[in-house]
Amino acid sequence: MPDDPDHSQRAAAQRKAGAPAGGAYTIEIADDQSILRIDESYLQQVAKRTLAVEEVARATISIAVVDDAALRRLNRKYLDHDDDTDVLSFLLECETCPEGGGSENLVPRGRGKRIEGEIVISAEMAVRRAAELDWSSQSEIVLYLVHGLLHLVGYDDRSEHEEALMRSRERAVLKCLGLSAVPGVPQHGGSYPDTAGPPDNAPGAVC
Repeated sequence: MPDDPDHSQRAAAQRKAGAPAGGAYTIEIADDQSILRIDESYLQQVAKRTLAVEEVARATISIAVVDDAALRRLNRKYLDHDDDTDVLSFLLECETCPEGGGSENLVPRGRGKRIEGEIVISAEMAVRRAAELDWSSQSEIVLYLVHGLLHLVGYDDRSEHEEALMRSRERAVLKCLGLSAVPGVPQHGGSYPDTAGPPDNAPGAVC
């Protein structure tokens, strides 16, 4: 069978952008709540786009959408925090390809990594926060998913510099997804004020 020139061109473009040329991402979704109808296909696309923007080589990600009570139990069990939260991420395995980066000083931090992880999202929290922020519950779920994935590829928000960098990457990914305006208060269930820009050395995303 002759080579498909269009396929070759697409593969070359993907390699140039740092994205895998094949089906390198396995995304599984478990919808364990009845509060919000979840578009599983769309969330899979969001996850794959986020991983591609971060130039992750391969990934197996399990995403569970639950209610507040279930996420609070996990928060208490694994983090010793007895309160409600929006998203938890658990990195199960991470390897860096020989040609990849992997440095914590590198952006994107997913470059060349092979990761396996789990993300648990509260649909109940998303519905509540979306009503407060005056945007859709689906968009709030997407925000939580992007935030959780960025944690898995190596970003953190425990210092001002790291938080600014993570917010910058969130903005870049959300812009690729067509969600460039995030309303509300300055947290990952909220807004990114125009006056608080990304670090000087933080590049934009290749969509």
